[in-house]
Amino acid sequence: MSPALTTLAQAEAALSALGPLPFPLPLGDHAPAVAGAFLGMSRGDWAVVGPRERVGAALRGCPVERLVDPGEGARPYKIAPTAGPVGARALHAVGLALASGGPTLCLLGAASAANGSFYEGLNAAALTGASVLFVVLDRRIPSGAPIGPQHAADLLALGASLGLRAETVQNEVEAVQAAVQRLRGGGPALLIVAVGAA
Repeated sequence: MSPALTTLAQAEAALSALGPLPFPLPLGDHAPAVAGAFLGMSRGDWAVVGPRERVGAALRGCPVERLVDPGEGARPYKIAPTAGPVGARALHAVGLALASGGPTLCLLGAASAANGSFYEGLNAAALTGASVLFVVLDRRIPSGAPIGPQHAADLLALGASLGLRAETVQNEVEAVQAAVQRLRGGGPALLIVAVGAA
């Protein structure tokens, strides 16, 4: 296990012991994408994450006590508060990128990316040229699972149709980190889809 994944596992255990709101949400196979995304960004970049991905802030040295309530965020560590519909994170990330003038990380799961606000966020990023790095973990749901398809279009094709740089990487720490670092020099928004289970 990589040092980053060990740090996340320890932070997750400590956070679970503190009774996080709304309830413990284990990273599971999101961990490599979360670790790679945080490692690829600067500590001074904003991160817009959900209650599950908030433990990524531990890689910035954020104490887990600051992560108990995702609605409070952790401003010194540039972790935005979580609020509204899950896909609204995409719009919040665009706003933070424009306000800060720097790259902003936005972590989403496949369900969040099926929300209308996600599409609005991609469109807003494309229209404004905001430097947002959208990282979507697209797990392959086993056949026979009681969950139907969540996307009518391929996410990469959607991003590319809006003029975003879009690519697929494996859900591995190093692969996600390398893809994220390509945004650090600035430029238009980037959509990364991390595929497969850890």
